[in-house]
Amino acid sequence: MKSTEVSRDGKSKTFIQFIKFGIVGASNTIISYCVEMLCYYVIFSDVKFVYIVSFLNENKIPSTGEAVKVVITSAIAFIISVTNSYILNNRFVFKSGSKSMAGHIVSYLKTLLCYGITGLVLSPIIKILLKNSGIAYYIATISSLIITVPLNYILNKFWAFAKKGE
Repeated sequence: MKSTEVSRDGKSKTFIQFIKFGIVGASNTIISYCVEMLCYYVIFSDVKFVYIVSFLNENKIPSTGEAVKVVITSAIAFIISVTNSYILNNRFVFKSGSKSMAGHIVSYLKTLLCYGITGLVLSPIIKILLKNSGIAYYIATISSLIITVPLNYILNKFWAFAKKGE
């Protein structure tokens, strides 16, 4: 086999892997949205989070029950969607094979960190910077995805799901 054929096979394998990663990401978005709506409108619909709000206010962190509910539902949705991402990426996208329980835990924590960096830190920063420069929010959101999705793929491929020797 010629080196150009090997190179093309590697590129097409990476492209297919990226497409699979995107499909997993789309399922994560749907799961995250559904879990967040379920928590917000059903599970925590009448919950006021009085003790948490009281604790925050006593420590000079102004808050309301509504704000606490939003943070808690968002956090639950994030954890569940990242867990889904880990399972699907491990089996369907990166095919990490068999690992010890410790190996799974380490990879899962790395996955949480990858999504935390790109989704909870970098994405809002990009949106704020673009919005403040006069760009419409919907364009800022799409621009953020153009940057964070490939970065998240790279972080997951070469760090969270890296195979020894790669």
